[in-house]
Amino acid sequence: AYKAYFSNIPIANWQVFDAAKLEVFRILTLGITGFDDPLSLNSMEECAAVLESLEAVLSPYAQMGQDDTLIPLMDSAAAYLRRNMAFNSFDRAYFITTFGNRLSSRITGLEKKLNVPEIRYNRLLRQDAKTLFDTNTFDVNAFAPGPGYFLSKRKIALGKQLLPDVALSGTGTRSCASCHQPAKAFTDGLTTNTSIHGGMPLPRNTPTLINAALQASLFYDLRASTLEEQIEDVVSNRNEMHGNLSTIAKQLSRDPTYRKLFAEAFHKKQEVAVDTFEVANAIASYVRSLTRLNSRFDEYMAGNLKALSPQEVKGFNLFMGKARCATCHYMPLFNGTAPPKYFLSDAEVIGVPAQAGGDRIDPDSGWYNVVKIPAFLHAFKTPTLRNAAVTAPYMHNGVFKTLEEVMDFYNNGGGAGVGLAVTNQTLSRDSLHLSPAETDDIIAFIKSLDSR
Repeated sequence: AYKAYFSNIPIANWQVFDAAKLEVFRILTLGITGFDDPLSLNSMEECAAVLESLEAVLSPYAQMGQDDTLIPLMDSAAAYLRRNMAFNSFDRAYFITTFGNRLSSRITGLEKKLNVPEIRYNRLLRQDAKTLFDTNTFDVNAFAPGPGYFLSKRKIALGKQLLPDVALSGTGTRSCASCHQPAKAFTDGLTTNTSIHGGMPLPRNTPTLINAALQASLFYDLRASTLEEQIEDVVSNRNEMHGNLSTIAKQLSRDPTYRKLFAEAFHKKQEVAVDTFEVANAIASYVRSLTRLNSRFDEYMAGNLKALSPQEVKGFNLFMGKARCATCHYMPLFNGTAPPKYFLSDAEVIGVPAQAGGDRIDPDSGWYNVVKIPAFLHAFKTPTLRNAAVTAPYMHNGVFKTLEEVMDFYNNGGGAGVGLAVTNQTLSRDSLHLSPAETDDIIAFIKSLDSR
């Protein structure tokens, strides 16, 4: 089938370079983590074989570009992998900084040197990214509904003003910032917030807005595909905001200041009525501006090897290896947006209990409520671990108060591992056999992911 297809459809040079670089990124994010072979753990040998195959693909281009460094670097990377095949002790931090980042940068440089014409297409991971840790590696507009929804300085400023405005709620008593508080990394610090009508707890914990733009699906049950859709859902939810975007737009239209701000943000020649799309898009633009991939971890991966302590580096290696954290919380976003293209969001069944130490799973059906597929009963989106140190409590129901409790849950094999009835758990029920010191190392690493 491949031969028949490609005998008529040629592969362009830009596609070869794009695919080669994506494969390097795949090695760094999935290959060395055990994602592909969780039982055999022959990850390093397989990654070496991949690099050796890439040499055959890229050698002709290296010769054309008179690049005498790329292929030897690939040889060195493959040799390092074959010399260090023990899964648990493999130094992933060293491999990424010494080989991985240099390889993807050299591939990008060779493509530019050869002036390869390319076709750009929309995806979260930019095609011209040299490494996974460049300042502009990810496009915050990638999941916007279209170019008309892209952020701008005026949209961001308007959205920032709308976030704390109680006019967005039907009762005039709650704003977006009531739950997403800037001082608390855009969370509220509560297990779950309460209904706008008072008293009754909401079913789910308030997630952070930081880096929310870097997810292909929103809400714990993945029911929204854009930030605009999520905002409309929250505003109209009877228990959360009990509002209506049409009513809100009319109300804002009566305010001369807002009318002028909307006209400027959306390039209107005159101050006409505010549109519902503009309200949602302004807030969404502000949320997109809250992308912060500037932690000490990012500084380390960008070349400052003093940015992390030895304990944090050890924790990163455990996170990416023995602890299996990175097989769901994918580097470098550390959420469930799957590499190497980062255009789909994962959901997992991990058996979160209704109460800490309890003997029954939380009754929330999660993604099953959206797709009605039995395998996804109690499945929830994999959230980001960036800023996790300052966004407690954890899980969709806020059941765990500390990172230590979360690590203990995973170390014991999730809900099924501690005896809960979770027949469809996607997390292995086996113990990770992490020592207390190793758990401390992983938590130290997670704390290095705090944005600045």
